[in-house]
Amino acid sequence: MAVDIATTGNRYTTDRILGASVHTNTGTSQDWLIDPGPERLSVAPNKHHGITLKRARADGTAAAQALDELATILASHMATPAPLVAWHAPYVLTTLETELLRHELRPLSDRVPNGLQPICDPLVLDRHAAPYRFGRRSLEEVTEWYGVTHDCPSHPSHDAKASLIVAYIVGACYPSIGRLSSSSLHQKQVHWHEEQMQEAEIRFPSGDWKHQWPTAAAEVQPWQDHWGE
Repeated sequence: MAVDIATTGNRYTTDRILGASVHTNTGTSQDWLIDPGPERLSVAPNKHHGITLKRARADGTAAAQALDELATILASHMATPAPLVAWHAPYVLTTLETELLRHELRPLSDRVPNGLQPICDPLVLDRHAAPYRFGRRSLEEVTEWYGVTHDCPSHPSHDAKASLIVAYIVGACYPSIGRLSSSSLHQKQVHWHEEQMQEAEIRFPSGDWKHQWPTAAAEVQPWQDHWGE
C-alpha cells in the first residue's frame, strides 16, 4: 500500500492536508478531499496539486473525520508485515501525525504495535541505488527515468500509485535492495537517509536538511502565511 497527501505547503508542523490517497498493489484506491476548516489559510504558490481552499471547504470531508479514516486504514495495513510506501516519508508521515494531533486524534504511531514501521520510501531507495545520476529527484523526474506513466504529478492519487510502482521497479532493478525483508529494508533506509543528509549538508551547507526518518518530530504549530515559497 502507498499513501500520499496534498497540502497547503511543505512545513511539516504548520501546513494542512487538503487531500489524501491510498493505493494498493491490487489496484484499489481510496481518496479524500479534506475540509481544513474556516481558519484563515493559504496555499503556497509552489504547490501544484490543484486543490483550492474553496473547493476543499465546499466539497471536502471534515478534517477530523477524514484524517481518522485515513489513519485507521494505514494502521490496519501496518499491522501486517507489508511495508507502507510513502514518497518522501518524513513529509507525508510527519504532516499526518501533526494533523492528527491538531484535531485531537490518536496519532498513527500509537495505533500500531511497533510504531511507524516498516516504511518504504522510494526517494531514499533511488538516491541510494543511483547516487550519481544527474538530475532532480522529484517524483515526476524519477518516474520519467524509470519509464513509469505519471499522468497527473502532484495529485495525491496519482502520486501514491506512481510511488508504489517506483518502489517495485527499484527493488527489481537492484536485487541487493529487492531481496531485503521489510524490517531490514526499514532499518537500512534509516542509515541510508542519514548518509544522504550528511552528503547534502557538505554540498549545500545552507540547506535545511532534516535527518530524522521516517518521521520528524510532530509538533502542532500555529498558522503562518507563506513567504518566499
